Amino acid sequence: MQLHAVLVRAFADTGAVVRGVTPEQLGAPTPCADWDVRALTNHVLQVGYALKLAGRRAPAPDDLWTRDLIGADGPSDRFEDDRRDALEAWSEPATWDGKVDLGMPMTAAEAVTMLVSDLAIHGWDLARATGRDYLCDPAVAVVTRDFVAASGDQGRQMKIFGEALPVPSGATPFEEALALSGRAPR
Repeated sequence: MQLHAVLVRAFADTGAVVRGVTPEQLGAPTPCADWDVRALTNHVLQVGYALKLAGRRAPAPDDLWTRDLIGADGPSDRFEDDRRDALEAWSEPATWDGKVDLGMPMTAAEAVTMLVSDLAIHGWDLARATGRDYLCDPAVAVVTRDFVAASGDQGRQMKIFGEALPVPSGATPFEEALALSGRAPR
């Protein structure tokens, strides 16, 4: 499947969760030990913003991964605006050529693959923290599993992933991705 279609679906899957976050939930704990719902939601917004910037080939600000993006109206409007702008930018075939810089240079496809995986895994984290279901598109699940499998050791060294957990028997590709990232999928 074309990576642009996977990006569309990852935004849709995670957007459904972001739209459901209420102000009362912002202080709740998440599966990410250092982040409450507010911090995790903010990170998801940062990912959407990064996808927009990368698609436009705009330079990433130094504070990209520390910037507070949750506005007074909550996260939903910001996420939807960045989603729309990112998908428009990535719909242009030329956008997939060359490299982008999100603090480190990488090919456009590598950046989208990494950030799609981030949307999926943290969409699941946010759903768990807010009592919602996370429905991961099968193509997004495969891209996420393959990314986590390929980058797991580096991710653990960087403290992005926890220690891999055993993959449950009969696991879906997304459950495999969750287990490989240190999350108990069931």
